[in-house]
Amino acid sequence: MKTPMQLLQEFAPEFAQNQMDEKSLIFEHPKYQAVPAKYKLLIGIASAAIIGSDTCTQMWVKMAKDKGVTSEEITEAIMVARYMKQATVNDTVSNALRLLSPDQ
Repeated sequence: MKTPMQLLQEFAPEFAQNQMDEKSLIFEHPKYQAVPAKYKLLIGIASAAIIGSDTCTQMWVKMAKDKGVTSEEITEAIMVARYMKQATVNDTVSNALRLLSPDQ
């Protein structure tokens, strides 16, 4: 089965190339190295997990492991993502909870 990126390359090669160029810019361009690559990979894992993309989460984990990121670091990034996802529910439901307030 083709990956999402392989499908994009097949149907919209210019967009696939653009995405790869952006990845190179973020990870390789000297101007954008204030955040170490390891942290960028951990951010990628957490972001993919939060948005619910299993394929992307696995891809980022594989890239991180290939670059020497430890299982403990990856697990901790996933736990931070889980915490942040939970925390956003509080914001999402705050207006609804206000409707339940006796002051309404």
